[in-house]
Amino acid sequence: MKKTFTILSLCVYAASAQAQVQDSIAVQAPVYYEAEVDYQVEAVPVEAVQVYDAEADAVTDANGNLLDQLGYDFYATAEMDTIVKYRREIFPFVRAGFGNLSKDHQFAHSDFGYMRSTSFQWGFDVRQPFSKEKNLLGLRYGVSFSYNSVAPTDNRIFVVDGNKTVLEPAGRELRKGRTFFRNSYVEIPIALDFDFSTKTYNHANRKFVKNNKLNFGLGGYVGYNINSKQFLSYRDDVGNKVSEKVKGKWNVEDFNYGVMAYIGSRNTKIYAKYDLAPVFKNNDNDMRYWSLGLQLDLR
Repeated sequence: MKKTFTILSLCVYAASAQAQVQDSIAVQAPVYYEAEVDYQVEAVPVEAVQVYDAEADAVTDANGNLLDQLGYDFYATAEMDTIVKYRREIFPFVRAGFGNLSKDHQFAHSDFGYMRSTSFQWGFDVRQPFSKEKNLLGLRYGVSFSYNSVAPTDNRIFVVDGNKTVLEPAGRELRKGRTFFRNSYVEIPIALDFDFSTKTYNHANRKFVKNNKLNFGLGGYVGYNINSKQFLSYRDDVGNKVSEKVKGKWNVEDFNYGVMAYIGSRNTKIYAKYDLAPVFKNNDNDMRYWSLGLQLDLR
């Protein structure tokens, strides 16, 4: 009986121990807490907004451009790109033609060959219009180098006689095409320029197109002599070709001034120049250089 009671006690103790182990490893269920949140909405006053009807309230200016209610031109920027404006131009030019010396303002019966005496000039000009909206009237000025050559007739050359420069026989047969006297000047021309050319905006190509028309000008110039030379060409006694280049003062006036005019299209013109100052000092007859030829503006 005692053994039976002991065995039952052990069985009860074992069952109790197993139950405690299972309770210790059991997973507790999550616990949820409820919280009360008080939301508050604050009302903010809003200013009244006026709504426009784009079609009903459309406003335009005198040219039909669309404006907003405050008068702002939506197309002002686009129109500015197509407005024609005339600005200052800087370009090179070339003049070439025939020249000669007048004697006391007489052009006929010259002592120099008309076809063998030449003029050449090159330089840079500036054309400044008086208005950006109109191209008609402008001022043209610049700086240039001018070369005036004359070829004496009747086998003569220039000779310095005291304070005068006169023509005398050369004493030998000269080669006409290679014997001449040349003065070189640096000049400052200025002229009142009339240009009927216009510019238009081509909307298809989106660029400005120039319409070249009549262009003429009247003005003058002032220059300074930088070089005077006489070129001689002949054959010596044994038939050899001899060329001489004689550089000197030649009693040439240091300063030169005169009047000029030109007429033609925008880039191609006919020009004329006439010196008001004599070429040589102290001569009995005043000789003044004139030239007539073609002018190319390389714009």
